[in-house]
Amino acid sequence: MDDSVKYLAIETAACYNFAPLIKKIKDELKSKNRGLNHEDFTALMYKNLKEFSINGQKFEFAHQNNHLGGARWFVKCPKCGKHSFKLYLPTSATRREQLYLCKICHKLKNASSLMGASKKYRKVVKPLKTLERIKKSLLKKGMTPDKAAPLLDAYDKIEKELSSSPEYRLWKFQQKHKSV
Repeated sequence: MDDSVKYLAIETAACYNFAPLIKKIKDELKSKNRGLNHEDFTALMYKNLKEFSINGQKFEFAHQNNHLGGARWFVKCPKCGKHSFKLYLPTSATRREQLYLCKICHKLKNASSLMGASKKYRKVVKPLKTLERIKKSLLKKGMTPDKAAPLLDAYDKIEKELSSSPEYRLWKFQQKHKSV
């Protein structure tokens, strides 16, 4: 991949988190092979992980021994060899390699860090995300009026600021008339 390719948002890529797979294999091996020494257990882990593939793409795994015993397992990025728990596959519409690779190799960043400097993000997207987070908190079971009062005040304040923001009003107008 050449350096002219710009960063994409992580949200535009499929992500495979290897941590649950590793945990499941580790737990299963521990339950079936009680009393196995560390070296034999490590060999069994490598053997089981070696068989894993996604759409024919095989992965290499590594581990680091913990100072209190046991090991921490990682998948290696097929391109750079960096240890990771997650590998990403960008959408097919991009000019990126169609392999699961780390976010550095695919030049992926969080959407918020790509948009952080834009006025639209600061004035529209971020406040809307905050409103959504507050709304989820307010809808949780066990919410008491005492706990809800500061959240409702914050919600009202953000909503009032949004309604007077020219950026938000323009965005809302564009959303409403997009299909026209």
